[in-house]
Amino acid sequence: MTDIKEFADQLQQEVVTDMAENYFGTRKNLEDMTEGFQSMVEELRRLVPRLSRAASSLHYLLLDRHTARDFYIALDIVPSCIPFGEDGTDAPDLYSIPFAFTARGRYEKCVLAAYHGFQRVADEYLNGKYYQDPEHPKRKRLTVHYLRMRALCEHINEEVDRVNKGMSASATLRYVKSMDPVRMEREQAIGQVCMNEGCSLDGEMKFSPLDFDSLGLPVVQDLPALYKVQTNIVHFCRDLYAERENDIKAMLSSLKKTE
Repeated sequence: MTDIKEFADQLQQEVVTDMAENYFGTRKNLEDMTEGFQSMVEELRRLVPRLSRAASSLHYLLLDRHTARDFYIALDIVPSCIPFGEDGTDAPDLYSIPFAFTARGRYEKCVLAAYHGFQRVADEYLNGKYYQDPEHPKRKRLTVHYLRMRALCEHINEEVDRVNKGMSASATLRYVKSMDPVRMEREQAIGQVCMNEGCSLDGEMKFSPLDFDSLGLPVVQDLPALYKVQTNIVHFCRDLYAERENDIKAMLSSLKKTE
């Protein structure tokens, strides 16, 4: 009889230990995932100034917000999915102003170059960029990017929901205590056992889901490569130049050339 009791006690202790390790291990993994996510968000934020600068350079060449919106519509790009900065952006710095025999030609080339620069940064921000793994030269890795962060946020929130619903503190505590009926009856008598779902302990231990929209990361559409829209851009620039030649010439003269 003593051997059976010792076996039962050992079994109970092993089950309780496994449950505790599973409960706290799962919570620790979720906390690590959340911390890792926040770290990756900060890494992605470092690309935002480049994205904003590239967008602002193109928008400066397009004279004003209204014209910029028309430009994107002409390229079948949704304007609301483009990060517009404040009006009154400073003239972009250019390493060289493209050569052309006419002001209209210079303008077209400036806009094409600015769009190309914006599209490349937007693609890196949205889809990432492959780079050589410094620890494994034969392997390439993908940088942190917007689409990956949104997908990871959804995955973490699914885990949060699973842990909150399937591994509540009260349910785990009740199960552990149910393995010791004598102790459970004693604690029930003095009100020390959380017997119901939704008790205060569950509220205190509950994980909060991540709010991706509150991160303030810019929304940007996956922009078509330059070769796909080059003809449309040239036609738009020619029409705009015909309507606002003086404004465009004044804007071109304001461009700063860096050494």
